[in-house]
Amino acid sequence: MKKIILFAAVLAIIAGSISCNNQADKKEHPAETATADVNVYYFHFTRRCATCMAVEENARKAIESLYPNELNTGEYSFASLNLDDAGTKEIADRLGVGGQALIVVRGEKKIDITASAWMAAHDPEKMKAEIKSGIDKILF
Repeated sequence: MKKIILFAAVLAIIAGSISCNNQADKKEHPAETATADVNVYYFHFTRRCATCMAVEENARKAIESLYPNELNTGEYSFASLNLDDAGTKEIADRLGVGGQALIVVRGEKKIDITASAWMAAHDPEKMKAEIKSGIDKILF
C-alpha cells in the first residue's frame, strides 16, 4: 500500500511539472529576497499551471493566517520568486533551487516542503499543516 501511495505522489508531482508549461501566468511576481528570521520562498517559472498558482496562493494565505504577528513585525516573510527573472538567480543558486519549489529558510538551514506542498495545493487546511510543519522543523 505504501508503494502505491508513493507512486501516486511521484506521478502527481511529475504531472504537475509537465502541466506547468502548458499555461502562461497572467501576472508577474517581482523577485524579492527577504531578510526576516524565517523566510518562506515559493520559486516558480513565468508559465504556470493551476496547481502551481494554487500552491502560491494557499501557501501565502497559510502563512498570513498562522503567523500574522510575525509577518507584521518582519520576523517571518513570504516571497514568490520567478526563476525566469535574472534577479532571482543568485538566491536560487544559493539555495540549490532549479525548478518549482517551496522552501523554508532560517539562516543556513533550509527545509524543502515542495512535494508535500504540491500534494496539498488545492486544500488550504492541508497547506496550513505543511507550512506549520516546515516552520516548526526549521525552528526546532
